[in-house]
Amino acid sequence: MSGTSMDGIDVAMLTTDGLGNVERGPFLSVPYDDTFRAQLRQGLEDAKSITERRQRPASLLSLEHALTLRHAEAVKAFLTANAIRPRDIDVVGFHGQTVLHRPDQALTIQIGDGALLARETGIYVVYDMRANDMVHGGQGAPLVPVYHAAIASSIGTSALPVCFVNIGGISNLTFIGADGDIAAFDSGPGNTLIDQWVEAQTGKAYDAGGEIALSGKVVPALADRYLKHPFFTSNTRRSLDRNDFAPPNVGDASLENGARTLAYVAAASIFASARHLPQRPKTYVICGGGRLNAAIMADLAAMAACESAVVINADDLALDGDAMEAEAWAYLAVRSLKCLPLTFPGTTGVKAAVSGGVHQIPVVCETQRLILTPWRAGDEALLVDLHSTAETSQFVSTGEPWSAQYAAQRISGWLDAYEESGFGKLKLLAKDDGRFIGRAGFSWLEETSSFELGYSIRREEWGRGFATEIGKGLSQWFFERMPNEQFIAFAHVDNAASLAVLRKLGLRETDVRQHKGRPFQYFQSLSGT
Repeated sequence: MSGTSMDGIDVAMLTTDGLGNVERGPFLSVPYDDTFRAQLRQGLEDAKSITERRQRPASLLSLEHALTLRHAEAVKAFLTANAIRPRDIDVVGFHGQTVLHRPDQALTIQIGDGALLARETGIYVVYDMRANDMVHGGQGAPLVPVYHAAIASSIGTSALPVCFVNIGGISNLTFIGADGDIAAFDSGPGNTLIDQWVEAQTGKAYDAGGEIALSGKVVPALADRYLKHPFFTSNTRRSLDRNDFAPPNVGDASLENGARTLAYVAAASIFASARHLPQRPKTYVICGGGRLNAAIMADLAAMAACESAVVINADDLALDGDAMEAEAWAYLAVRSLKCLPLTFPGTTGVKAAVSGGVHQIPVVCETQRLILTPWRAGDEALLVDLHSTAETSQFVSTGEPWSAQYAAQRISGWLDAYEESGFGKLKLLAKDDGRFIGRAGFSWLEETSSFELGYSIRREEWGRGFATEIGKGLSQWFFERMPNEQFIAFAHVDNAASLAVLRKLGLRETDVRQHKGRPFQYFQSLSGT
């Protein structure tokens, strides 16, 4: 998750069924450096010319690539820090970075290359989760409410109705009624105006803890200028773009008074928008970076007290206020996989509850008809089927049909190699319909100190040229990464089909050797061919 504050990447892990079962896991925040934050700000400017959601000006395309690689590194750092293997993660929910949000034009753009992230991490990715909501008449935001509803039970029924308040760059509200009803909408500027004001005045990225604001005073005329904005006076709720509110002009206030006024506006806008909720909440649970600004929190507490309500920092409920949005994106990804709704009429104004998201498997190698991708949990059944008969197993491994236990062992070993080095025997799928074709890839052979090309194709797919196609594709893939290296391949001396394929690939026959007690013809690649 990279939010409108553009301060960094949040990574969180959930174990969930996408319904009421939620087990929260570890969390990691990876901050952006000042140079990259400046590039993101420029990206917001470059995106203003976009009129169609697939458009990417050259500068934005380059930024999207860099942003995705940073997300991939954040995922890898998270897994390493928590001793988790990529294969143990079922799906990554990828928000990307919002660079343009025009709900009135049904246009929202989150840059982030889901295919690249999947390839770099080796994990299934769900991304672009806002667009389908807009296609069906919604505002495209907020998407977090369905997650808030899932965790609302953790605060107890006596706190209901409750309003979850996420104060990020833009603030949004989620109302959970005692009967489970959900209502949600953006409530106004959160941290973004404060961040822009403080950075312009001091060079600091934000007002840490609200320290600057606490030394200032509210400027009533400046506060009124924001709170009389049509967004607050209108009875129609709409989602907001970062650019819908501009920071004060130099001279409107001193540094301290400007920060204090904007903190007040962040709090007051929440209550100005809360009048649109179905009922007055008894409890406000504050999440996001704004909960760390003491000036905002003090104003929220005072305003809530006027309504006989209480304000609670999410951290005080054993909910991580920093991790919640990243957790929500993991939750949404699981719901997307199950085709469950992500948005509802009461959250985004969509005509009817809809799911959304683009699903992307990690593609290691791709040919005209085939995709090579890492194995996933439960795939041992595919491998057993691949080598389930004497006919399909006679020329591989021990020459005997594979058991589920043996298949699981082989997959584990191949994934160990792939996750460590990027090389391994992986799952082969048809590009057109995703059906299982077989296995293919490279293994490192200690006994020969060389890479070995190998493949097996399902009996039902024999005679269609898949072995030759993936062999050529993998050869090219190998030499793109290791142009000065070579690899070997071998086939049982009686396996006429595989021998013919290896000859078609242009490999050089070397000698016949014993492998696992059986005779195999060995082949050698020519460097860079």
